[in-house]
Amino acid sequence: MPKAKQPVKRKTKPSKPAAKKKITKPRVARPAQPAREPAYSPEYRDYLERYELAGADRPRLSPKDFDRLDDELLDLLALDLEMGLDDEQTIRLRELEYLLLDAEQ
Repeated sequence: MPKAKQPVKRKTKPSKPAAKKKITKPRVARPAQPAREPAYSPEYRDYLERYELAGADRPRLSPKDFDRLDDELLDLLALDLEMGLDDEQTIRLRELEYLLLDAEQ
């Protein structure tokens, strides 16, 4: 007698265990920190103080512009000490002093 056919077992993928839910702790509210003032150079902080006192009619300079104009002013002052300034350089020196609030007008 022929053997009876046995049903073929199909291979199935093993089922993965259900993913566990991650338990997270509730966030603790932290007290708000006061906004930090940007780290300005001492020269720029002095400029801001002078601006508050006497700069109402003048443009307020950014730290980057202040540094650039202050460097130009120092270069002109050094040049003035070495060999003097021509008329255009003297005018520019006065403009820089006005913008940087360096001279009493």
